Amino acid sequence: MTLDKNDEAVRGALTRAIARLGHVPSLEALAAELSRAPSDVTRSLQRLADAHALLLHPGTTNPWVVHPFALSAGSCWVETGQGGYWANCLYCACGIAASLSCDAHIHTRYGGEAEPAVFRVTDGALVDSGDVFHLSTPAARWWDNVIFACASFQPFRSAEAIDDWCRRHAMPKGAVLSLPQLWGFARDWYGSYLKEPWRKRSAEEAQQVFQRHALTGPFWDLG
Repeated sequence: MTLDKNDEAVRGALTRAIARLGHVPSLEALAAELSRAPSDVTRSLQRLADAHALLLHPGTTNPWVVHPFALSAGSCWVETGQGGYWANCLYCACGIAASLSCDAHIHTRYGGEAEPAVFRVTDGALVDSGDVFHLSTPAARWWDNVIFACASFQPFRSAEAIDDWCRRHAMPKGAVLSLPQLWGFARDWYGSYLKEPWRKRSAEEAQQVFQRHALTGPFWDLG
């Protein structure tokens, strides 16, 4: 699916509005900001969803996830000086802090289970607590079901805890990132998302981002 500059302008304006408001703007407000008809913006939203540039609620053109922002309660709460935001995984939560260029406290749980965890972004970096981040779903399959994929991305205290979690939940072992590696990846991917003009990366460009952060091998192959 090819996006034109008008579609990408909708994605950029929508992302900035969510950062500003903490929630999705009305269709009418978004259309007015872009000086376009609401019906025209609606068509752009559908094309953006078809191109995997955002996720819509099923059967509608209402945004559900506009990465890195989740528009319903996700597994992470990103607390910043200018407000709070939901994210569907720690990677996206780091992306919110990186895109806003701000300090943050990210509230989540280890392995999506009982133990709470708080990760801090301070002075432009994720504080390295020695924890690790596990991605269970391979990159080429993220958009098969992006909500499930994000839910399969979880922080852990150790590599051993990942092995135990995978065994107990019958989940495949995927890629393991240190917190500095996670932050570098999220900052590279999302750091410019609130700047104009927003542009969707090609598969080749996405692969280049992976390679810059030593994310290589079959797990990261987009085919």
